[in-house]
Amino acid sequence: MINRIGFTSSIPVEIIYAAGLIPCDLNNLFIGNPHPGLLIEQSEESGFPATSCAWIKGIYSTVKKHGIRKVVAVVSGDCSSTHALAEVLEYEGVEIIPFAFPLNRSPGSMELALEEFRRYFKISQDSVAACKQNLDAIRQQLEELDRLTWEEGQVSGEENHRFLVTASDFGGNPQTFSHELNTFLALARRRQSKPPSLRLGVIGVPPIISNFYPIIEELGAEVVFNEVQRQFSMPGARNRDLASQYLAYTYPYDAKGRIADIKAEISRRQLDGIIHYVQSFCFRQIEDIIIKKELSVPVLTIEGDRPAPVDGRTITRLETFIEMLLGRQKTPHPRPLF
Repeated sequence: MINRIGFTSSIPVEIIYAAGLIPCDLNNLFIGNPHPGLLIEQSEESGFPATSCAWIKGIYSTVKKHGIRKVVAVVSGDCSSTHALAEVLEYEGVEIIPFAFPLNRSPGSMELALEEFRRYFKISQDSVAACKQNLDAIRQQLEELDRLTWEEGQVSGEENHRFLVTASDFGGNPQTFSHELNTFLALARRRQSKPPSLRLGVIGVPPIISNFYPIIEELGAEVVFNEVQRQFSMPGARNRDLASQYLAYTYPYDAKGRIADIKAEISRRQLDGIIHYVQSFCFRQIEDIIIKKELSVPVLTIEGDRPAPVDGRTITRLETFIEMLLGRQKTPHPRPLF
C-alpha cells in the first residue's frame, strides 16, 4: 500500500491523515500478526541481538514483511534503540522521517516540531485542524469507553486495552474504527453494571503477553486503568490545540509527569493496587525505582520479553499479589490520602 506510513511510537497522526495518507502503528501491526514470535526470530536471523527489545525486532520484521517504504521514527521521547533501527531500515532502502518530542516540554519547541512535521507533508494548518476535530470526536467516545470501564464495570480491562491501544492510529481508518467503537459502546451499555470488587491499574508499556488480562480476571481482579493505552487516546484532546495536546501526552516525557497522571487516576478510580509492566532490555525498567517510592498503593512489577502466554511463575506472583490485596480489604487499614 503506497500511501501507508509506518511509525515506531505514537506521533501526531492528525498531520498524516490530513495529508491523505494512512498512518500505521508498527507496534500494533507486529503484535497483531498471527505469529509475532516468528517475526522476532526473523530479525535475529538478520543480525539483531537476542538481548535487544522484542518490540524493536518485531517492528523491523514487520516493516520488511509488509513492504513499508516510509517510516516515522520517534528519535526523542521513545526507545533509544529506535535510532539504530532507523539506521538499519534506512540502509535497506526505507525512507526515515524523524520526529522528536521536545524533552523540555516547551510550548514553543512543540510548535516548531509540529510545524516542521507539517511542512514535510506540505499541508495547511487548516486541514490539520479539521482532521483533529474529526479525530477528537472519536477520542471523546473513547473517554466514554474508559468511564464505562472504571465507573460502571461494563467494559473489561482487555476490551479497554484493545480499543485504547488502537487509538494510536485508529486502525488506519478512523471512520471504520468509529463505527466499531460505537457498535461496541451500544453493546456495553446494555450489560449489567458490575463495578469490580478489586480494582487494579496497569502502568507501563502495553504488555506483550498474550493472555495477561484474562489471567488477572480469573484470579479475581479487574483492570480498570490502562495508563499508556489511555494516553494513546489523548484524553481531553477536544479542549486543547494540537501543541497542547501533545504536551499533555505523558508517555514521551519524564517519569514525573507520568507519575502525576497515575496518582490522579489512582484517586479517581479508587485503585487497590498497580501492576507495573516492564519490557525486557528497556530503559524504562529503571523508572520502576521511582514509581515504587512515589505511589501509595501496592505495586507489583512484571517483566515480559517475547509474545507468549503468561508463564507459571508470573501467574503465581499475580495470584499472591491479588490475594494480598484481597486480604487488605478484609483488614481495616487507613486508605491513602491523595
